[in-house]
Amino acid sequence: MTSWNILVADDLSAEGLEILRRCGTVTSHKGMSEDQLRDALPSFHALVVRSATKVTRRSLELADHLAVIGRAGIGVDNIDVDAATERGIVVMNTPEAGAVTTGEHAIALLLAMARRIAAADASMRRGEWEKSAFTGVEIRGKTLGVLGLGRIGSVVAERGVGLQMQVVAYDPAVSQQSAPTGVRMVELDELLGSADFVTVHVPLMPATEHLLDADRIGKMKPGAMLVHAARGGIVDEQALCDALDRGHLAGAALDVFEKEPLAQDHRLLRTPNLVVTPHLGASTKEAKRGVSLDMANQIATCLKRGVVLNGINVPRIAPSEATMVGPYLDLVHNLASFLVQVFPGRVQSLRLTLQGGVPESAASSLTVAMLSGALAHRLEGPVTPVNARRLAEQHQIRVHTESSSMKRDFMNLVRVEAVLDEQRHQISGTVLGQRHGRMVELDSFLLDAIPEGPALVTWHADRPGVLGELGTALGRHAINIARVQLAEHDGQALGILNLSQPLTDDAFAAVASLPGIAVARAVV
Repeated sequence: MTSWNILVADDLSAEGLEILRRCGTVTSHKGMSEDQLRDALPSFHALVVRSATKVTRRSLELADHLAVIGRAGIGVDNIDVDAATERGIVVMNTPEAGAVTTGEHAIALLLAMARRIAAADASMRRGEWEKSAFTGVEIRGKTLGVLGLGRIGSVVAERGVGLQMQVVAYDPAVSQQSAPTGVRMVELDELLGSADFVTVHVPLMPATEHLLDADRIGKMKPGAMLVHAARGGIVDEQALCDALDRGHLAGAALDVFEKEPLAQDHRLLRTPNLVVTPHLGASTKEAKRGVSLDMANQIATCLKRGVVLNGINVPRIAPSEATMVGPYLDLVHNLASFLVQVFPGRVQSLRLTLQGGVPESAASSLTVAMLSGALAHRLEGPVTPVNARRLAEQHQIRVHTESSSMKRDFMNLVRVEAVLDEQRHQISGTVLGQRHGRMVELDSFLLDAIPEGPALVTWHADRPGVLGELGTALGRHAINIARVQLAEHDGQALGILNLSQPLTDDAFAAVASLPGIAVARAVV
């Protein structure tokens, strides 16, 4: 069993740490600089961060063993995803656990801004009682514009409908049919020009940096209010201050900033009608526990089984699909690995066929699993779910995936076909009891075998005594046979022997030289 080394560089709950300790050796070290992280990472297989630790290209330069970076939270702008991808490192986040908490904080900011709660509180603490100075506005019947209708934006939109607001939203990836009930999809300019309250919930990326700049803030309805609880940098802070100073906007509430922590002399802190909080969007007991547990379980699943949940730079599998899809990921990976080990030659093409109840939504993830399994035994250097497709393209390997309605003896079936040096071979498998992967076909041989190494595969004469000679030869070299599966086709027999320990070179040579053995292959 591999001993995994896991570095936790930011806060994680005690329950999350315990899950990770059951998976490997855990080191907690908060507040690491870029140099400290760079020096530490070469000895770790997994890194867990929240928003404080910055994972830069330079910090990853020596991380030759790092397989996965887990962001306990949603935004990954503190991680250089491109640099991680180039090194074949999986990046994953936890988009579910903090969505409600962050959405609720946005609604809290909206209400605090509409009713001027922060300013009224500060006034009372100065010994004042100025009711008329803090007249607010009702939100009922007002138009709420939601910019970005992902998980958090959907939470805010649904709460807005519940508060009897007229909710409009802008998101190029969401159709009207997919929008929450009571939400009308509009273009960005219409949203800005019609909304009394605008709330921002898009990720930070080059296309969204300063999405709300001076021009777009100027298009907002005069007297409107802005809530920003997404990521710093999406709103141009100087342009926002200008709009508040001249009265174009009646108010704003920010939980995130272009540079955090916010400097004490920052202009925002001197701007009127502004509510600020120190990046509290995911700061609830429930969310902190939820993201810790989710991330710890995802890291453990990735390290132990190679299954990536909520991947950023690999095809995404939601945790709700893991029970169904996970065993097929293992199976497809193992089938492809098995196939290219028992048949020699350069890999020219790979085809994956899905049949029955194997979900088509997982086709991309299953294709990557096939490529990872096959190419790991054909290419130098690490092959991971992150770089498998790119490596296939670089080596001009044709890749195809399809779903088939052909009738077979199994409810669910996956088949991997490979062309190696112009020779086509295929291997099929299924999952028994949602857990146990089985190989049920290898070329023309029907069988029930476990497609995992260490194993010995033989094509041999279909006559009495061959299996006994085989077992004797292995026994002389202290190689124990854990499981045997035999199949016959056209007078030739196929043997698949799962072994308790890997074959030594001497043991393999002894087996291959037996008179009844036509071909022998070792599977690792």
